[in-house]
Amino acid sequence: MPQFDPHNFAPQLAWLAIIFAILYFGVVRLTLPKVGKVVDGRTARVDGDITAAATAKAQSDSMTAAYERDIAAARAQAQAAITTSHDATASEIEGRLAALDAELAAHMQAAEAAIAARRDTALAEVDSLAKSLGDDIVARLLGTPSPVGAA
Repeated sequence: MPQFDPHNFAPQLAWLAIIFAILYFGVVRLTLPKVGKVVDGRTARVDGDITAAATAKAQSDSMTAAYERDIAAARAQAQAAITTSHDATASEIEGRLAALDAELAAHMQAAEAAIAARRDTALAEVDSLAKSLGDDIVARLLGTPSPVGAA
């Protein structure tokens, strides 16, 4: 094999050095700048995406805070409306109850007056009835005609 012949080592090493230099400088000068540009472009794109994501997150956080603030304000407003409505309803009910109490008290007084009048009438009738019964009993005991029947 000619490549293992020691007399041919020097030219082979020279050609190896020339081809290695051409390939090395071809890769370093031509290919590496292109790869560097791609890497730099990707780095810039990733940095831009990270910046955009941070901006979007900040916007999202501010929107969330505004949403929560608006929800809290709406809850407070609704609670105030409920309290106002409750107070108005309670005062209206108290007014109605007071009117009903007054009406019931008037009915109660009228009923008590009617009961007292009927009691007085009944007591007056009891006296006359008792007298009439007494006369009737006496007449029956004595065997005389009853003055009630004669009347």
